[in-house]
Amino acid sequence: MDFNKKIINALATIFVVLERFIHLIFTPYKTMRRISQEKSYGQLLVIGCLIYIYFYWATKIKDFLLPSYLMFLAVLINLILVMIFVYLFFRFTKVKIDLKSFFFTYIYSLLPTLIWFFTSSIFYFLLPPPRTTSFLGKSFSIFFIAFSISLLIWKMILVYLSLRFSTKQSFYKIAFFLLIFGCVFLPYSLLLYSWQVFRIPFL
Repeated sequence: MDFNKKIINALATIFVVLERFIHLIFTPYKTMRRISQEKSYGQLLVIGCLIYIYFYWATKIKDFLLPSYLMFLAVLINLILVMIFVYLFFRFTKVKIDLKSFFFTYIYSLLPTLIWFFTSSIFYFLLPPPRTTSFLGKSFSIFFIAFSISLLIWKMILVYLSLRFSTKQSFYKIAFFLLIFGCVFLPYSLLLYSWQVFRIPFL
């Protein structure tokens, strides 16, 4: 009986994550506000499982320097570094931040990243490089660039809202933080690239 209850709870949590994912597309502000007040860590576990599933699948179709579990560990290290940087930055600037709220909302802001990585792997599997310079090849490249830019914009909106609800700061202060964040994590991203861990960091 307890096992059946756990299965039902797990399915309910998965449904909640799916519902939030859809709402983040159409009503990101309202949805991120709800997520900022969330207390169910099961939802974060579902997203974590999806990230691991991606790396497990991706290492089967592409050559990676590290196995899937170490790639997933690298994502966790990235997350910890982001949390530490955010905490230290806002503590230094004497801004009160709700770390729990930021943790929940930032994990959900990883969904656009996860979608991009998944779709990139699917396209790699279906249309492996090198791709031709034909009309179809150029059309696909234009489509993929537009798709990537759309996900990047969505990602930036979610990250902004994550900081907005966890710090209660203005747009300009958050924009300044994101500028500093980019200056700090760009060299880190290049380091991961040189180590062949991530071509594009999972952040």
